[in-house]
Amino acid sequence: MSQTLQIINIIVLVAAMWFALYSLSKSDRARKKKQAQDEEEMQRWEKGAEIASQDKDYMAFVHDFTGLGPNYDPTIPHENINLQGKPYDRDEWRYTMPDSAIKHLEECFEGDGHKVNAMKRAIELSIEHYTYEMEDDTQCVRIIEERVFRNPKPSEIFDIEEYKQYREERDEKEKAGDAT
Repeated sequence: MSQTLQIINIIVLVAAMWFALYSLSKSDRARKKKQAQDEEEMQRWEKGAEIASQDKDYMAFVHDFTGLGPNYDPTIPHENINLQGKPYDRDEWRYTMPDSAIKHLEECFEGDGHKVNAMKRAIELSIEHYTYEMEDDTQCVRIIEERVFRNPKPSEIFDIEEYKQYREERDEKEKAGDAT
């Protein structure tokens, strides 16, 4: 190999090594930046949790998650009470987050009202949707129980031999119909 080709190869090799080192340092900077952002976010969430845990309303909500709040009426069965301690009505009931949880979200999203409202509404709607789904599941379980366990009619066993005979007769009729 001539001296010129060796010099060109060395230059290409040096350029490739420089590019590789540049790429590695760039990805390392991005990784460190992402790690710092994740750490900041974790600190905001922890600070928000600390603020919320100091709130009397939040602590009352956490310790009294059963829904037996200040509006508790002992004449209403426990299953028919929403989280505000009022009678449950599907058309009127709405889950609202406690103020301390909203304060926690505000701290975590650094007071960005749009993000806080979007997250708050998403949580509220998902909890409401979950309660409706549970109600539907309960109704399905009742129907299944009624049909399977309380059904006075005995179950009929599927006879495979009878079905094979039926299928053969049907195939013969179809072939006879196609032949004409």
